[in-house]
Amino acid sequence: MLEKMEYVYAVYKEKSFSKAAKKMFITQPALSKMVKKAEQQIGVPIFDRGTIPVMLTPEGEKYIKAVEAIYQIESNIIRYFADLKELRTGTLSLAGSSYFCSFIFPNIIRYFNRVYPGIQCDLTEGNIEELKEGLIQGKFDLVLETGLKENEKIRNIFYQMEHIILAVPSSYPVNQQLRAYSISRKDIISRKFLNEAVLAVPLQQFRDVPFIKMKPGNDLYERATTICRDAGFVMKVSMSIDQVMTALNIASAGVGALFVRAELIKHFPRSDNLCFYKFDHPLSTRKINWAVKAGAYVSKAAQAFIKLANYANSNDEPGPLS
Repeated sequence: MLEKMEYVYAVYKEKSFSKAAKKMFITQPALSKMVKKAEQQIGVPIFDRGTIPVMLTPEGEKYIKAVEAIYQIESNIIRYFADLKELRTGTLSLAGSSYFCSFIFPNIIRYFNRVYPGIQCDLTEGNIEELKEGLIQGKFDLVLETGLKENEKIRNIFYQMEHIILAVPSSYPVNQQLRAYSISRKDIISRKFLNEAVLAVPLQQFRDVPFIKMKPGNDLYERATTICRDAGFVMKVSMSIDQVMTALNIASAGVGALFVRAELIKHFPRSDNLCFYKFDHPLSTRKINWAVKAGAYVSKAAQAFIKLANYANSNDEPGPLS
């Protein structure tokens, strides 16, 4: 049965008998024969051969889910025994958005390489859909993100909280009447702005200000929309951007205000062109999570990487996984 499953799964992935046959290095008649045997064994058709591309029958969908569960068990077993090598060799596939790959991962990887020099880290940058798909398909061991929701296919492991602030071009007249609320770059980097004594700006003051908005798919798209709506106005969008650093540069050029993660400001030297504000809203904070494939074995290398990530954000000296 296991041998036939492999051929059935190839047809499912390729959505074509001919393409699957090429991938499996067998003839199409031989492949069709193996699939037919699998269907005879369970007593129902797995594929609807009358469609292009080839589609699963309802029974076929259940069959494929069972196959993927078996493959997951096999993968977990292989990775478990590979871990018995005590992290001397191996690879760790990491992924995240542009921000995390540029500013968060490098320091963690530096610590990790010092403690586990035999483990090779691979890093992939992608948008939220690419990261989600890669995680579910098993291409990534760990994904660092804010926008991946936990479900039956994804499990989240909490990393840390982050704070959203408002950046407004300093040339905008609205800043003149809000000087008491403005926070400095130094206060953002030191996190002093989180002190309760620091005033939260009344967001309704920005109802006539143009905004730069992240594109749909980015967590800040829905978040910014809701924040402004709850403040009693609809954002006047001047531009839509899909990369946060690009958006911050454009805001600095005076094109529009921007809701942005506070941590990014310490990596952004052109802050003199912007005024920053803390605001009061439940969506001003969000979780950063390590996302793993639900049901998958989290390797010791991945566990060690998560542990060392905490050291990378402190003055402690990193140590091996205990």
